[in-house]
This record gives sequence, C-alpha cells and structure tokens, in this order.
Amino acid sequence: MWVQKSLDRARRRLRPEPEPGPPPPDPDRIEDLVVALGRVELERFIGALASSLDPHMPRPDSPARLGGALQTALERTGGHGRPTVTRSPAGLYSPEYWHIRVEGADRITRSTLDQLSSGRRLG
Repeated sequence: MWVQKSLDRARRRLRPEPEPGPPPPDPDRIEDLVVALGRVELERFIGALASSLDPHMPRPDSPARLGGALQTALERTGGHGRPTVTRSPAGLYSPEYWHIRVEGADRITRSTLDQLSSGRRLG
C-alpha cells in the first residue's frame, strides 16, 4: 500500500497538472486578415488563383483585378469577407510588395488564402 502511494506521488511530481491557460482559439471566428506578398510570393499566388478560376478571365496583375478575382474565388469556395488589395511600389531600398486585406474573414477564407499563398489550386 505504501509503495503504491509513493509511486502515485512520484508520477504526479514528474507530470504536474497543467496550469490553466487561455482558452483555445475558436476556428470559426471572424476577423480581419492581412497578407503581405513580395514579388515571388505574388507570382505564385496569382498563378494559383488564375488556374483556379475561369481560363478566359484576364490575368489578375493589377490590384483591382486581383481584388475582383479573389472576391470571385471566395464566393465560389463559400468564404466570407471583402478583399482589398493595395500595392506598395519599390523604393530605393525597399522591394515592391502587395497587401491583401480581407475584412470579416472566416475559417474558409483563411483556408482559401493559405492554399493560394502556398501555390495550390482551389479544389
């Protein structure tokens, strides 16, 4: 009996009870999402987006076209949010980068942007 109590005590000391932390994030939360893409990431993103949409659509190579194509892709996948695309031109010491901001992004929208930014077509 004494041995079992000491073994239980030793186990508790080796694996202490976890301290309560913040609750896990809700996967269905709606929030604003901002993605900044450099030239290489942008080309991969545009290529995946263009191959996922209608082949007769013009290539989304301007902020307005990219925003429209992204809105179409989100509607087709069932995601929510309003994308806004801005371009920061290259400076003397800074490269060109594009900001994609989606207001009211849900889980499906986050998954869609993750898929496109990794260069995969939308299924």
